[in-house]
Amino acid sequence: MNLRAFAEMFRLRIRLDECGDPIIPGRRGQSQLYFDGDEDGELCLMVLDGPLAQRSRWQALGGKLWLGDISPHARTNQRVQDVKITGIPLENAKLAIKMARVKVKRRLSEADREAKAARMGEVRAARKKAVA
Repeated sequence: MNLRAFAEMFRLRIRLDECGDPIIPGRRGQSQLYFDGDEDGELCLMVLDGPLAQRSRWQALGGKLWLGDISPHARTNQRVQDVKITGIPLENAKLAIKMARVKVKRRLSEADREAKAARMGEVRAARKKAVA
């Protein structure tokens, strides 16, 4: 499985990191989900300067676990830790998404979509009147 198929399956956003590699950003410190290797790569999770979590929670993801030292954050002085897990089985993908605190895309109902389109039409009409 590749990253794009994984993101579509779980309704996640893909972004390019500083190096131009596709990742799924999370909200636990500087966290990201990515696939290591080629098309059939393995799911990996990396968290930099993330809040502490119990070791057993990370181990529940499966795969090879690396935990960095616990240190104070430079700005907030809270205790943070770096974590990297490689080779996460796809059965544990939902738990990995939860641990990285990845934001899932919302699904709008047809009624909500029509209401938003109507509101946007009103706003566009008001802008045209203001410009003219």
